[in-house]
Amino acid sequence: MGCLVLTITLFSVFKRIETFPPQMEDNSGTEVSIALSEIIKSLKPIQLAILRKPRLSFNSSEDKEIDDDLYNDNIEKHVNDFIYQLHKLCFKSVVFYDVELFFQYIESSIIGSIESTNLVFCKPQDLMDRIYERKLAHRLSLFIFYWGAKYPPKRSDVRFSEPLRAVVVTRPRNQAFRIYYNQAVSNNNGQLSLVSWYDGENLGLSKEPLLPLASSVYANFHGRVFRVPVFHSPPWFWVNYKNDTHDRGSQLEYDNHEDHKREESLEFQEVQVIGGRDHRLLELLAKHMDFEYVYVEAPGRTQGSLRTDNEDNETFTGGIGLLQNGLADFFLGDVSLSWERRKVVEFSFFTLADSGAFATHAPRRLNEALAILRPFKADVWPYLILTIIFSGPVFYFIIAIPFKWHAKNDINNQPQFHMAYIREITHVECRVDGNQQRKQKADAQIPKNLFDKCLWFTVHLFLKQSCKELSSSYRAKFLTIVYWIAGTYVLADVYSAQLTSLFARPAREPPINTLTKLQKAMLEDGYQLFVEKESSSLEMLENGTEIFRQLYALMKLQNPLKDGYLIESVEAGIRLIADGQGNKAVLGGRETLYFNIKQYGSKNFQLSQKLYTRYSAVAVQIGCPFLDSLNDVLMHLFEGGILDKMTTAEYEIQSRFLNKDKTYKMIPQMIDENDDLENAAEDPSNSKGETLKSSGASEVKKPQDGSTIIQPLNLRMLQGAFIVLLVGYTLAAAVLLIEIFTYGLTCNINKKCKKCINKKFKWLKNKLWLVITNLVREMVR
Repeated sequence: MGCLVLTITLFSVFKRIETFPPQMEDNSGTEVSIALSEIIKSLKPIQLAILRKPRLSFNSSEDKEIDDDLYNDNIEKHVNDFIYQLHKLCFKSVVFYDVELFFQYIESSIIGSIESTNLVFCKPQDLMDRIYERKLAHRLSLFIFYWGAKYPPKRSDVRFSEPLRAVVVTRPRNQAFRIYYNQAVSNNNGQLSLVSWYDGENLGLSKEPLLPLASSVYANFHGRVFRVPVFHSPPWFWVNYKNDTHDRGSQLEYDNHEDHKREESLEFQEVQVIGGRDHRLLELLAKHMDFEYVYVEAPGRTQGSLRTDNEDNETFTGGIGLLQNGLADFFLGDVSLSWERRKVVEFSFFTLADSGAFATHAPRRLNEALAILRPFKADVWPYLILTIIFSGPVFYFIIAIPFKWHAKNDINNQPQFHMAYIREITHVECRVDGNQQRKQKADAQIPKNLFDKCLWFTVHLFLKQSCKELSSSYRAKFLTIVYWIAGTYVLADVYSAQLTSLFARPAREPPINTLTKLQKAMLEDGYQLFVEKESSSLEMLENGTEIFRQLYALMKLQNPLKDGYLIESVEAGIRLIADGQGNKAVLGGRETLYFNIKQYGSKNFQLSQKLYTRYSAVAVQIGCPFLDSLNDVLMHLFEGGILDKMTTAEYEIQSRFLNKDKTYKMIPQMIDENDDLENAAEDPSNSKGETLKSSGASEVKKPQDGSTIIQPLNLRMLQGAFIVLLVGYTLAAAVLLIEIFTYGLTCNINKKCKKCINKKFKWLKNKLWLVITNLVREMVR
């Protein structure tokens, strides 16, 4: 039995040797190395990595072991000769014998965005699973497989699916090599196509460049069907979730449905998209690049968020999760760029340059009872009141100080005469001089109650009331003029003008338009901040610095047990604000907020300033081969202003649709019942967003905002003045009562004191009378 096995083994070895060409030992290695060198030369690689597979025995049978030994010896000779020929061409190359180091080298090249050409001297079946597992299938990495086979591998054995770029070199006969490429066509069916061949005798390569350019291959997809996840997010996509019946069925089947085996057991729910800006953009891309698409519902109806913080195994949910797992082709709908997302997907040229913002309710009208205090700010009133209070004493000082000076000068300069002698000589003149002196003394005295009069004079002057001049001196007149100018032009006119404008257009609360004001409102006024779940705005709060982290901490305190700060969409958040129940704010993209604010009435909301710049783009799988072609189309659309025009047109279409819908509800008799709303909304002639017209009615005018209409004065606006008048009456009545009580108490005290004094005086008088009477009687005796 042992001899039989040995005989069979030797027979298989001799048969294997006979199949080799006669000059294999001498010329085979040189022939292969020259062909591979010419192929690499035509590719013009930036860097070349060579993997020489080490000796491995995968089979247990003896004849298989002998085949592998012969195979490895032959490949080793090819590798040595190829490296020798390659060094003649002065290419930068590196040779690996360790598969793990080879993969690490490719990973570093992809991370650095460096194109790498990789020549692998082994069968594709041995490495394909690990290439997909390590995510080395990328448009920047080209794998060239050569293992001396006559024919390419069968499709059932190995599949070269996108985004892998694979070239298979076969040797059907001596001096002839065929070159197969998996991305020669854009249908992504994983099939190898013959793109060139090499004739070692005289022709060389059949054509150059060796491989077709990706920009030319993927410029036209020839009706290829793409899967696009979507969810309702106006104005980008308007999705109808009610219609669950579709022509194609719930199980999507298209040309490249075999790309992932797990797709066979997965079902995706198709949804109906009825409009939206990114829907129009996708239609334009499909028309330009000749592809079709089907919409599927994004898991959770969200863009997607990071499930775990483990960097080795980062997974996303939502539409981004479908891209990460290779179950979708692109993802649109205000998909913002972020560092976490760039690790699992790639982004095209931006489709929208937006900014972050938040929306709150419009500033409410302030209490009109305090309108009389608002012409001046709070920091002005103290100085104004102090000015009025000190004006009276200053005016008294200006009037009274000359009297003090005259009285002192009269005492110091009075001549010393003997007045008695003068009176005797000139009796009449002295009488006249005496009258003049009395008159001068009367003029030199300060008027009675001058201080009180000065206080009331200044008050009357500032309040524009008639008042009597207190002094005829130039100093007092000049100061009176200054007070009059200040009271008339500075106080009365400015105050009355400001008060009139406030009555015409009532004041409102200061707007909350910055993050600092929002934080203050959340701390002091109980504002609640909401954000769309699994959105880029939520990632900004979670991963931001300084004020963003503080806002995120305050937002989590709103409902510590549950994620009460998360909402389904920005539209749901705007609806919360429109309900008017409590003070709420919604953080999101400025364009999305702006559209939803217009949908519910812009006068009811306040949009903040631009907080940070954010870009939205089309998300694709990592290493997507047609990303450059997609970027080229998007850049042309951007440079031509078509993207901005599409955004503006979408706003106008939806505005006209909403305006007509509201008008139909308010004035149904003015609109024809058979009028087609969709056709009216898409009418290009109405490009300026004008209000729609009915078949026989005049143009319906949009009502003006109530805050911009100048209203006549009413009692509610003047309630502050009446409140001040009531307070004045109350204070006057209180002072009167106090004076009456004080006067009555004083009178009673005076009467009691007089009675007591009279009694004491009478008692003392009687006592003295008795004492004097007794003394007189004793003296008489």
